[in-house]
Amino acid sequence: MTLRKEPLAKNIEWIGFDDLNGKPGFQMAMQKWEDKYYLYVASFRHNGWNIVDVTDPAHPRNVKWLEGPWFFDGIRDGQSTPKIQIADGLMITAHGGTMKELHGTETGLPYWGGIMIWDIKTDPENPRLISKFECKGGAGVHRFFYNGGRYIYVTGSCEGFNNFILRIVDIQDPENPVEVGRWWADEQFLNNKVGSKSARYGSAEALSAPFLHANVVKDDICYCAYANKGFVTLNVEDKTQPKLLGCLSLNPPFGGGSAGAPVHSVLPLGDRPYAVVTTEGERSRYFCNEATEGLFKKINTQPMNMLGIVEIHDLSNPCLISVFPYPEVPEGYTHGENFNIVDGVRVPFGPHNIFDAFGQDVYKKVDNKVYCCYFNAGLRIYDVSDPFVPKECAYFMPPDPEKLLFDNKTHDLLPGAPVAITEDVLVDDRGYIYVDTFQDGLYILKEKGE
Repeated sequence: MTLRKEPLAKNIEWIGFDDLNGKPGFQMAMQKWEDKYYLYVASFRHNGWNIVDVTDPAHPRNVKWLEGPWFFDGIRDGQSTPKIQIADGLMITAHGGTMKELHGTETGLPYWGGIMIWDIKTDPENPRLISKFECKGGAGVHRFFYNGGRYIYVTGSCEGFNNFILRIVDIQDPENPVEVGRWWADEQFLNNKVGSKSARYGSAEALSAPFLHANVVKDDICYCAYANKGFVTLNVEDKTQPKLLGCLSLNPPFGGGSAGAPVHSVLPLGDRPYAVVTTEGERSRYFCNEATEGLFKKINTQPMNMLGIVEIHDLSNPCLISVFPYPEVPEGYTHGENFNIVDGVRVPFGPHNIFDAFGQDVYKKVDNKVYCCYFNAGLRIYDVSDPFVPKECAYFMPPDPEKLLFDNKTHDLLPGAPVAITEDVLVDDRGYIYVDTFQDGLYILKEKGE
């Protein structure tokens, strides 16, 4: 094993960096305020958000780490703030619990689950909490979709249901959010099953049952990454009565096993009759050949994960038409000949987050490229002008991290090789690309020629 101290890149320039106060980022969101660009970075492990002024991308100014609310006296761990969306001067944040296996926290720590609504129009550097919407009955909220307007489409827990379902929340009055509709897979309803209870989030049982992982709404169609169901389309013109339109089953054959969400992300490609769908890999650092039990035990067999394009001419019959090529393994990569085996350890390699923000002026408008954080393969950019033949056109793999920014008490949370792992990506209207990482910070990039 040899640590890389330099990035590996193709057709990408490294412009700037911020260490995010030593708190690794997760989902990001942006807003323009007067003549400034602000980036808000949620956290994978910690309770809070980094606020970064990226008006000058070569010299980002970290405004501050804004610690999230705590809800239980004397307890300052076990609360997560993984996801964030911004539109119409509102910052919406996700809140939920943590997992011993992923975050290294103690089992059984109490947490508050739901979304919070903040005013960032008045003062972008000092968000003001307006209201909360609680999601009881499970892990809280991991993801959601808000693109401005009246409704938030929440991927949230709900009492009487197993794991995450779709909950549509009306924020016409931001101080008083109200749920107006919901949709779920049949298997998720618990109240007609004797002795049933919600499976622990992240457990093998939960990962093998249907749950909504992510959704995107465009023109009253809700595109859902529905784990263990597939690519699901819903008509949400009537917010009180979402209706199923179609479903493309994806797992099996793709996803599952020791990986993350069996269906992870979806994104309609502008006004084209196509959408992107992904199944999730997992962070290679959780795996080693010595583990014999648990979520991250030694892998003997593992289904492939994929990034693909779905044809949606007929929303009742979505069809997979192509799968993206395997990421190029660059000269200078020091951990093996491919990304599935890292320093001799088999890992559930696959995509993670894609650039799926749209509709706000601050983001780049693009329907012929896909930007994907591919975990240990770094950022990958694809040309999808021809949806039947996606082509990789650029990549950026950050340097391997030199230290751990979080661990567990026994210092065995991350037994795998210390490789660079990318998490989320945004692209602003100036063409600057923002990538955050698992154990490092924020990289600001730009495609050559853009």
